[in-house]
Amino acid sequence: MIKKKTYYLWGLFPPKETEYLNFIKDKVQSKLISPYFDLHITLSGPYLNIDKTFIYKLRSFGENNSSIMLHVDGYCFKQEMFKSFYLSIKNSLPLKKLRQNIYKLNKFDLDNNYSPHISLCYGNHRIQEKKELIFNLPKFNKIIKMSKIGLVEINQDINQWKIEEIFDLN
Repeated sequence: MIKKKTYYLWGLFPPKETEYLNFIKDKVQSKLISPYFDLHITLSGPYLNIDKTFIYKLRSFGENNSSIMLHVDGYCFKQEMFKSFYLSIKNSLPLKKLRQNIYKLNKFDLDNNYSPHISLCYGNHRIQEKKELIFNLPKFNKIIKMSKIGLVEINQDINQWKIEEIFDLN
């Protein structure tokens, strides 16, 4: 079996937001079984190769770009493995600008019908289970701070995600 590795950039959250998001994720995953993954919002990718120059650019990028606030639209679900159950995020101007700045560092498919979200569960689950779950979760009316970018290696053959390096945003 050939291991197909790609790289993505994920937006990550400070401890307070991560703690609350994990609380929600744990509630979701107590009803919908899912593989383990770190909470994140995908910003860009896939990249087939990452070199030292790109990593250096990411360090500078973090110093020259600020944290942004993500506005949650609510709980959503689809019948897709990686969008099984998630928090929908508004594709705000700050998020669009951040992605455009990343694009300048290392091009990716910027026009790929980007649908920003924070996954709470991966997998194939029944629609009725997801509908019932929404009514049993706390209302989510928080704004979430995204304060870091993670460079992530993904092995698609075995659904494995590994954060290689994290870069703080100012």
